[in-house]
Amino acid sequence: MPEPSPFDVVMIGPFPSDPERIEGGVQASLYGLGVSLRGDPQVASLEVVATPMRRGHGITRARVAGIDVVVLDTPGRILASAVLRLPRILAGIAARAHPLVHIHGTGIVQTAVLLAARLRRIPVVWTMHGITEKEMRAARRVTGGLAAWGRFALYAGCERLQLRLSPEIIVDTGYVAREVGRRAGTPPRPIPQGIFPEEMAAAVNADRSAPVVIALGVIHPRKGHALTLRAFAEVARSRPDARLWIVGALAEASHLDELRALVADLGLGARVEIRVNEPRDRVLAALREARVFALHSQEESQGIALCEAMAAGLPIVATRVGGIPDVIGASGAGLLVEYGDTAAMAAHIGRLLDDDALHTRLAAAALARAEDFSWRTIATRVLDVYRAARARLGA
Repeated sequence: MPEPSPFDVVMIGPFPSDPERIEGGVQASLYGLGVSLRGDPQVASLEVVATPMRRGHGITRARVAGIDVVVLDTPGRILASAVLRLPRILAGIAARAHPLVHIHGTGIVQTAVLLAARLRRIPVVWTMHGITEKEMRAARRVTGGLAAWGRFALYAGCERLQLRLSPEIIVDTGYVAREVGRRAGTPPRPIPQGIFPEEMAAAVNADRSAPVVIALGVIHPRKGHALTLRAFAEVARSRPDARLWIVGALAEASHLDELRALVADLGLGARVEIRVNEPRDRVLAALREARVFALHSQEESQGIALCEAMAAGLPIVATRVGGIPDVIGASGAGLLVEYGDTAAMAAHIGRLLDDDALHTRLAAAALARAEDFSWRTIATRVLDVYRAARARLGA
């Protein structure tokens, strides 16, 4: 029996223009998977069609980390207007000898490409990346207004369509599979987002004596940085030498202002640094200098920053929400608290700052658990899904 032809993979979703400045987990996922698939003998070619993160004019081409990237523009006033470029996207896919489309995330462009691929009998895979309807509902409750309702309706509708119509669905944790399984047209496959352990080696440090707590996550209310700040304020009462670094890409400028105001209100002053849009080398340096990783997220489907922190050898203090318990598992790498329980978070952080034996035990468990999230292993599992997508169509 002849060997199946290699895939011509076209990935659709947000992609970083600069690997040193990755904006959020979805970009990190596309980048990590793309780099891991690049050069694989089962992949004849690889191209990314990058959906826009902000308004822009003119479709551009780039080569990022050896990957061909087509960056869509926004011919209209809203990001969703990028869907007007669908004919050009489809022409590029059709030009491939053995195309396979891998869609990442939820949106009108992703939904349109999914529908077109199915109509044309092109193998297609969708990686869900969080539960958008749940996240948008929470955002709508906070902000209110017609615009928030409109965004919720658009993205929730797209997500439901993608769940019903995707022949192969990848989710990052068992939590997401359980949450959306009843609405999905096919059982979701839990495959986590990955990390590069060799890159994270630069953040491993045998000397974790400095009383630094790091919260790595985009500057957005969902990440719970305000509650991490309140927990840290309790820690600082007994550990005046302790410091907190909040590190992340800027997702919501108004929330950054709120966090800075809260730092002042809590009287934390120079004890807290909020580092926005840091290049990758400085993020790794911050992970290397810290002693504890703490994040009070309201919702996480997986939380790639948790995996990176474990790969750096940092004990975790986080909320028992979403997929975080799946990520930590039974590894003993972290201590979990209920969302909103800042007193428990403060107590755990204080213990890890003061108790060297506990810190050493959790740090070793974190390093061991991080090995489960290597992109090399994950890319192999994704290729299995690609083969299933092709077999489903008898290709």
